[in-house]
Amino acid sequence: MKTSAQIRQAYLDFFAARKHPVRPSTPLIPQGDASLMFNSAGMVPFKPYFLGLKTDLSRATSCQKCFRTTDIDRVGTTLRHLTFFEMLGNFSFGDYFKKEAIAWAWEFLIAEMGFDPKRLHPTVFKDDSEAESLWKSLGVPNEVVRLGSDTNFWNMGPTGPCGPCSEIYFDRGPQFRCERPDCGVGCDCDRYLEIWNLVFTQFDRQADGALKPLPRKNIDTGMGLERLVFSAQDKPSPFDTDLFAPIVQTAAHILSVDPRKSPETELAFRVIADHARAATMLMSEGVIASNVERGYVLRRLIRRAVRYGQLLGHARPFLHRLVPAVVEIFEKPYPDLAQAAGPVAQTLKAEEEKFLETLQTGERELKALLDAGGKTLSGEDAFKLYDTFGFPLELTREICAQKGVSVDEAAFARASERAAQVARASWKGSGEKSFSLAGHFETAFTGYESLEERTVVAASQLEGGRGVVVLEKTPFYPEGGGQVGDEGRLYSEDGKAVLARVVDTQKQGTAVLHVVVDAAPDLAPGARVLAKVDAVRRGYIAPHHTATHLLNEALRRLLGAHVRQAGSYVGADKLRFDFTNPKAVDADTLHKAEALVQAEIAKGETVATKVDSIEKVKEYGAVTLLGETYGERPRFVLIGPKGWSDPKERFSLELCGGTHVSNTAELRAFRILKESSVSSGVRRIEALAGKAVADYDRLKEQERGEALAQLREREGELLEQVLSFGGKAEPLPASADEQALRVREKELRELLGRLRIKKLGERAEAAKKVLELGGIKVLTQRLEGADPKSLRSLSDKAKSELGSGLVFLAAPGAGKLSFVLAATPDLASKGVDAAKIAKSFASASGGSAGGRADFAQGGCADSDWEGVLETLAGCLK
Repeated sequence: MKTSAQIRQAYLDFFAARKHPVRPSTPLIPQGDASLMFNSAGMVPFKPYFLGLKTDLSRATSCQKCFRTTDIDRVGTTLRHLTFFEMLGNFSFGDYFKKEAIAWAWEFLIAEMGFDPKRLHPTVFKDDSEAESLWKSLGVPNEVVRLGSDTNFWNMGPTGPCGPCSEIYFDRGPQFRCERPDCGVGCDCDRYLEIWNLVFTQFDRQADGALKPLPRKNIDTGMGLERLVFSAQDKPSPFDTDLFAPIVQTAAHILSVDPRKSPETELAFRVIADHARAATMLMSEGVIASNVERGYVLRRLIRRAVRYGQLLGHARPFLHRLVPAVVEIFEKPYPDLAQAAGPVAQTLKAEEEKFLETLQTGERELKALLDAGGKTLSGEDAFKLYDTFGFPLELTREICAQKGVSVDEAAFARASERAAQVARASWKGSGEKSFSLAGHFETAFTGYESLEERTVVAASQLEGGRGVVVLEKTPFYPEGGGQVGDEGRLYSEDGKAVLARVVDTQKQGTAVLHVVVDAAPDLAPGARVLAKVDAVRRGYIAPHHTATHLLNEALRRLLGAHVRQAGSYVGADKLRFDFTNPKAVDADTLHKAEALVQAEIAKGETVATKVDSIEKVKEYGAVTLLGETYGERPRFVLIGPKGWSDPKERFSLELCGGTHVSNTAELRAFRILKESSVSSGVRRIEALAGKAVADYDRLKEQERGEALAQLREREGELLEQVLSFGGKAEPLPASADEQALRVREKELRELLGRLRIKKLGERAEAAKKVLELGGIKVLTQRLEGADPKSLRSLSDKAKSELGSGLVFLAAPGAGKLSFVLAATPDLASKGVDAAKIAKSFASASGGSAGGRADFAQGGCADSDWEGVLETLAGCLK
């Protein structure tokens, strides 16, 4: 029996022998195709060839990593549905057609894979007699079944390229048939499994529905590796093959549960195995769990798998422990996976821990709602679970379904939209109006070469001197790739009159929008203007962008290839770089990263740009941003000693449309300011480069000077107070630094405190009176200028002098009276409670107090001293 690895390689070798160049799998995140969230089929990377945009290949074969979000809820319930899978495919771009595609498909399955021909059932589109004849010419033993357009005709859309399909089904045996009397090839039960689809793109559908033959016919075939392996190994399900079994076995060991215990248990393990594979593959490519787009899909997978683990009685993180099993399966065809395994496992564990906390709270709330009865959970309640407790709608739906309860999802959607409206209404924004310009414009960007351009206004929309202007050509960089939009001015053509201030630059389609204020009314379409970028501001931005590239590469070298940019901000004030990493970056590594960047600055490396084919990304090994669309001819930014004369000898190479310096020496300096967390698995570094570092140092020096002056001033004030209390102290020399002055300030304050207590103690001796109140000896003193801390210190001294009794010390200030009441140990042991007496006194005097049996403190309204003592006496009776 062949392993999955042998089958994958056998397929590629088979078509390579038939002159098909073997193309490696592209990432799950489509490159250059913004219409897709994930690569969902083997043909996706070859779209430019099918559309005739590229012609350097006439045929190809591949094993493509794929992901389909539509199948998440059906995983485990059927034999057909998976989230992550591999698609084997062979393709012809105007080269061979049906005859070769059909013959090779049959030859591979029979001669190479060893399938029994009697268990294979070819199907064709009901009107495709040509394909039927070709199959019969091969001597296939079973009838060639004709099926309708719902399964055997492929369309790109309502109009455009299309064509019939020929699907090959594998018969698993009569024991798997359903109860339908018409069960046969094409039935969606578990007996007949489609393993290969051959698409013959031969028509161009017109608007009236007519099928016009294409002059250049294509072949697009797709065969899921998991289905092929499952059929070839003759296993009960894909989850029993070597593409899943190691994960299932590892999970069974961790969870201490037999996967075959029950149908519910089997389903749980299938979901866990599928989602563990998919999550590991997505995270290895830099996808981070979040609440939007790809991150939301990943989070949903993780949470669904964790939920099934909990249903199996496991309430601790476990998915991260399945990562090694996934790596074991895929490390040979996808070697980068092994390098990413450690960070993936750490980030996955953090996400699991976070969700388990959410799950416990949300499930309690949902259980309470379900216990209340009813056949439908309201949309408002479902939204509250999501909005307040972070409990996903998908889990709410699943748990409710298990209880026979439906969820009002329409009401959930309405509640979600209402919340979004409230959020939008509460956002103040920038105060700028949203503009829409009629028509379509294309602005040529000239800002790489020059910061000014004589040009023509293509369109404008102005109101009250504010609005948007579109130019035919512009040196203004529109916000993108993390870099802020340029600012500057629009002048009259001769450069003498300012027509508008440009406060921001954005992009809308192919048009660059200049957001303007103080605009002249004659800034109309057709007007000739001189556009000037704020050169000083750009001079701060460009070093920050180049430094971002240097920092990215430094972190990749120090932390590992798992580091992927997860966001950035490149402005005149600073740079902010978000990147994937499972834990905080320690101070030593930050220092090394800063030193690496500084070293590149000191070398004076060339920063060279080049526009080239997207195909060169892999050849050059350029760093790309996750999910970013670069077009067919992206701009490469290389930092290295020899520029493009030797691109392999470099420090950094990224795809980037931003503005940069021409040599790293222009950065002058680089300074990391801060490292922090953005979310689970994503860290952030804020830094400065270029002139901004010198500005920062000047500001800090100014702040230090101001701080020193304030410290010197406070030192003088404290010295005067020390002298006023009869103490002695000398000022520090003029050369003393900030740290020495801060230490000196602390020492002087402590000295002043001691002197103040000593002075108060001397005054207290004169004001001290020992009275007999309520049968208890009470030492009383009213001390002007004392603070609560001083009162406490003096009370300790007074207790030792008194021997046995109570000490009542008070200090007036701003119409209030602060006081302490202390009991000597012998009284406290006899049940005299200072806190109780103090509370009673404070209550009678319009204040409050608290403390222990031996000591209490409080405050109340001030009054004549005799009255105060009279009130205290009343509380001692």
